[in-house]
Amino acid sequence: QQRVADSESDLETCIRLYPNNLLARLRLATVYMAKEDMDGAKRMLDQAEEYDPDSSEVHCYRGELHFARGDFPGAKEEFEKAMICDPYNPTPYVNASLALANTPPPAGQRPDLTPAVELLEKAIAVDPMFHAAYVQLGQMKLAQATDLTKAKEVVELYDKGLEYCRTPEELKDICSMRILTVAQIDAAHALHMETLNMQ
Repeated sequence: QQRVADSESDLETCIRLYPNNLLARLRLATVYMAKEDMDGAKRMLDQAEEYDPDSSEVHCYRGELHFARGDFPGAKEEFEKAMICDPYNPTPYVNASLALANTPPPAGQRPDLTPAVELLEKAIAVDPMFHAAYVQLGQMKLAQATDLTKAKEVVELYDKGLEYCRTPEELKDICSMRILTVAQIDAAHALHMETLNMQ
Protein backbone atom coordinates (compact mmCIF):
# COMPACT_ATOMS: atom_id res chain seq x y z
CA GLN A 1 0.00 0.00 0.00
CA GLN A 2 2.94 2.30 0.67
CA ARG A 3 4.13 1.74 -2.91
CA VAL A 4 0.69 2.77 -4.22
CA ALA A 5 0.79 5.92 -2.09
CA ASP A 6 4.31 6.71 -3.33
CA SER A 7 3.29 6.15 -6.95
CA GLU A 8 0.28 8.41 -6.49
CA SER A 9 2.40 11.19 -5.02
CA ASP A 10 5.07 10.86 -7.75
CA LEU A 11 2.49 10.91 -10.54
CA GLU A 12 0.66 13.91 -9.07
CA THR A 13 4.00 15.77 -8.91
CA CYS A 14 4.74 14.81 -12.52
CA ILE A 15 1.33 16.12 -13.66
CA ARG A 16 1.88 19.41 -11.80
CA LEU A 17 5.23 19.84 -13.53
CA TYR A 18 4.11 18.54 -16.93
CA PRO A 19 0.33 19.06 -17.26
CA ASN A 20 0.30 17.67 -20.82
CA ASN A 21 1.83 14.32 -19.80
CA LEU A 22 -0.81 11.87 -20.99
CA LEU A 23 0.99 8.78 -19.70
CA ALA A 24 1.19 10.15 -16.14
CA ARG A 25 -2.58 10.76 -16.13
CA LEU A 26 -3.24 7.22 -17.42
CA ARG A 27 -0.93 5.72 -14.79
CA LEU A 28 -2.59 7.77 -12.06
CA ALA A 29 -5.99 6.53 -13.26
CA THR A 30 -4.64 2.98 -12.79
CA VAL A 31 -3.49 3.83 -9.25
CA TYR A 32 -6.97 5.19 -8.45
CA MET A 33 -8.56 2.04 -9.86
CA ALA A 34 -6.24 -0.10 -7.69
CA LYS A 35 -7.50 1.92 -4.69
CA GLU A 36 -11.08 1.42 -5.94
CA ASP A 37 -11.41 5.20 -6.31
CA MET A 38 -13.41 4.98 -9.54
CA ASP A 39 -14.40 8.66 -9.45
CA GLY A 40 -10.73 9.69 -9.25
CA ALA A 41 -9.90 7.31 -12.12
CA LYS A 42 -12.72 8.75 -14.24
CA ARG A 43 -11.56 12.30 -13.51
CA MET A 44 -8.02 11.46 -14.68
CA LEU A 45 -9.31 9.78 -17.83
CA ASP A 46 -11.59 12.74 -18.61
CA GLN A 47 -8.56 15.04 -18.34
CA ALA A 48 -6.43 12.69 -20.47
CA GLU A 49 -9.13 12.65 -23.16
CA GLU A 50 -9.19 16.45 -23.20
CA TYR A 51 -5.46 16.41 -24.09
CA ASP A 52 -5.77 13.63 -26.66
CA PRO A 53 -9.33 12.66 -27.69
CA ASP A 54 -8.00 10.27 -30.35
CA SER A 55 -5.82 8.23 -27.98
CA SER A 56 -6.42 4.50 -28.22
CA GLU A 57 -4.88 4.14 -24.74
CA VAL A 58 -7.37 6.56 -23.16
CA HIS A 59 -10.30 4.58 -24.55
CA CYS A 60 -8.67 1.31 -23.42
CA TYR A 61 -8.31 2.61 -19.86
CA ARG A 62 -11.86 3.98 -19.94
CA GLY A 63 -13.06 0.56 -21.10
CA GLU A 64 -11.20 -1.07 -18.21
CA LEU A 65 -12.95 1.32 -15.82
CA HIS A 66 -16.36 0.26 -17.19
CA PHE A 67 -15.25 -3.39 -16.99
CA ALA A 68 -14.24 -3.01 -13.32
CA ARG A 69 -17.70 -1.60 -12.61
CA GLY A 70 -19.36 -4.56 -14.33
CA ASP A 71 -20.63 -2.37 -17.19
CA PHE A 72 -19.61 -4.75 -19.99
CA PRO A 73 -21.58 -3.06 -22.83
CA GLY A 74 -20.00 0.29 -21.86
CA ALA A 75 -16.57 -1.36 -21.76
CA LYS A 76 -17.06 -2.91 -25.21
CA GLU A 77 -18.08 0.48 -26.63
CA GLU A 78 -14.88 2.11 -25.33
CA PHE A 79 -12.70 -0.74 -26.60
CA GLU A 80 -14.32 -0.37 -30.03
CA LYS A 81 -13.43 3.34 -30.00
CA ALA A 82 -9.86 2.34 -29.13
CA MET A 83 -9.78 0.00 -32.16
CA ILE A 84 -10.87 2.85 -34.43
CA CYS A 85 -8.18 5.17 -33.00
CA ASP A 86 -5.47 2.54 -33.50
CA PRO A 87 -6.49 -0.56 -35.51
CA TYR A 88 -2.99 -2.04 -35.02
CA ASN A 89 -3.18 -2.15 -31.21
CA PRO A 90 -4.21 -5.74 -30.29
CA THR A 91 -5.17 -4.94 -26.67
CA PRO A 92 -8.65 -3.46 -27.30
CA TYR A 93 -9.59 -6.47 -29.45
CA VAL A 94 -8.80 -8.83 -26.56
CA ASN A 95 -10.51 -6.57 -24.02
CA ALA A 96 -13.63 -6.18 -26.17
CA SER A 97 -13.72 -9.97 -26.52
CA LEU A 98 -13.62 -10.39 -22.73
CA ALA A 99 -16.36 -7.76 -22.33
CA LEU A 100 -18.53 -9.71 -24.77
CA ALA A 101 -17.78 -13.03 -23.07
CA ASN A 102 -18.76 -11.55 -19.68
CA THR A 103 -22.02 -10.01 -20.93
CA PRO A 104 -24.88 -12.21 -19.73
CA PRO A 105 -27.03 -13.59 -22.60
CA PRO A 106 -30.74 -12.76 -22.84
CA ALA A 107 -32.91 -14.82 -20.49
CA GLY A 108 -33.33 -18.39 -21.67
CA GLN A 109 -30.50 -18.20 -24.23
CA ARG A 110 -27.07 -19.80 -24.16
CA PRO A 111 -24.02 -17.54 -24.48
CA ASP A 112 -22.70 -17.20 -28.03
CA LEU A 113 -18.92 -16.83 -27.91
CA THR A 114 -18.53 -16.57 -31.70
CA PRO A 115 -18.20 -12.73 -31.82
CA ALA A 116 -15.73 -12.87 -28.91
CA VAL A 117 -13.68 -15.54 -30.71
CA GLU A 118 -13.64 -13.43 -33.88
CA LEU A 119 -12.24 -10.45 -31.97
CA LEU A 120 -9.43 -12.60 -30.55
CA GLU A 121 -8.61 -13.87 -34.03
CA LYS A 122 -8.41 -10.23 -35.18
CA ALA A 123 -6.03 -9.47 -32.29
CA ILE A 124 -3.70 -12.25 -33.49
CA ALA A 125 -3.98 -11.03 -37.09
CA VAL A 126 -3.00 -7.52 -35.91
CA ASP A 127 -0.12 -8.79 -33.74
CA PRO A 128 0.84 -12.49 -34.10
CA MET A 129 3.09 -12.11 -31.03
CA PHE A 130 0.32 -10.98 -28.64
CA HIS A 131 0.33 -13.90 -26.24
CA ALA A 132 -2.78 -12.88 -24.25
CA ALA A 133 -4.87 -13.40 -27.39
CA TYR A 134 -3.65 -17.00 -27.74
CA VAL A 135 -4.44 -17.80 -24.10
CA GLN A 136 -7.96 -16.33 -24.23
CA LEU A 137 -8.71 -17.73 -27.69
CA GLY A 138 -7.60 -21.20 -26.63
CA GLN A 139 -9.84 -21.11 -23.55
CA MET A 140 -12.86 -19.92 -25.55
CA LYS A 141 -12.36 -22.42 -28.36
CA LEU A 142 -11.97 -25.23 -25.84
CA ALA A 143 -15.23 -24.19 -24.16
CA GLN A 144 -16.92 -24.36 -27.59
CA ALA A 145 -15.26 -27.61 -28.72
CA THR A 146 -17.99 -30.04 -29.78
CA ASP A 147 -15.58 -32.91 -30.44
CA LEU A 148 -11.98 -33.93 -29.85
CA THR A 149 -10.92 -32.72 -33.30
CA LYS A 150 -11.91 -29.19 -32.31
CA ALA A 151 -10.07 -29.62 -29.02
CA LYS A 152 -6.92 -30.70 -30.90
CA GLU A 153 -7.16 -27.47 -32.92
CA VAL A 154 -6.67 -25.62 -29.62
CA VAL A 155 -3.39 -27.51 -29.09
CA GLU A 156 -2.33 -26.39 -32.59
CA LEU A 157 -3.24 -22.81 -31.68
CA TYR A 158 -1.03 -22.99 -28.59
CA ASP A 159 1.79 -24.47 -30.71
CA LYS A 160 1.54 -21.42 -32.96
CA GLY A 161 1.55 -19.12 -29.93
CA LEU A 162 4.68 -20.82 -28.57
CA GLU A 163 6.58 -19.81 -31.71
CA TYR A 164 5.97 -16.14 -30.92
CA CYS A 165 6.60 -16.00 -27.15
CA ARG A 166 8.72 -12.99 -26.21
CA THR A 167 9.42 -13.74 -22.54
CA PRO A 168 9.90 -16.81 -20.31
CA GLU A 169 6.62 -15.89 -18.55
CA GLU A 170 4.70 -15.99 -21.83
CA LEU A 171 6.32 -19.32 -22.72
CA LYS A 172 5.39 -20.78 -19.33
CA ASP A 173 1.83 -19.45 -19.62
CA ILE A 174 1.09 -20.98 -23.01
CA CYS A 175 2.98 -24.21 -22.17
CA SER A 176 0.76 -24.62 -19.08
CA MET A 177 -2.41 -24.11 -21.15
CA ARG A 178 -1.16 -26.58 -23.77
CA ILE A 179 -0.30 -29.25 -21.17
CA LEU A 180 -3.75 -28.94 -19.55
CA THR A 181 -5.50 -29.20 -22.92
CA VAL A 182 -3.50 -32.26 -23.98
CA ALA A 183 -4.23 -33.90 -20.60
CA GLN A 184 -7.97 -33.30 -21.10
CA ILE A 185 -7.86 -34.80 -24.60
CA ASP A 186 -5.85 -37.81 -23.40
CA ALA A 187 -8.31 -38.37 -20.55
CA ALA A 188 -11.25 -38.20 -22.98
CA HIS A 189 -9.53 -40.78 -25.24
CA ALA A 190 -8.87 -43.07 -22.26
CA LEU A 191 -12.54 -42.88 -21.27
CA HIS A 192 -13.64 -43.50 -24.89
CA MET A 193 -15.38 -40.12 -24.98
CA GLU A 194 -15.96 -38.13 -28.16
CA THR A 195 -16.03 -34.73 -26.43
CA LEU A 196 -14.43 -33.07 -23.41
CA ASN A 197 -17.85 -32.69 -21.77
CA MET A 198 -17.75 -34.90 -18.69
CA GLN A 199 -21.52 -34.75 -18.15
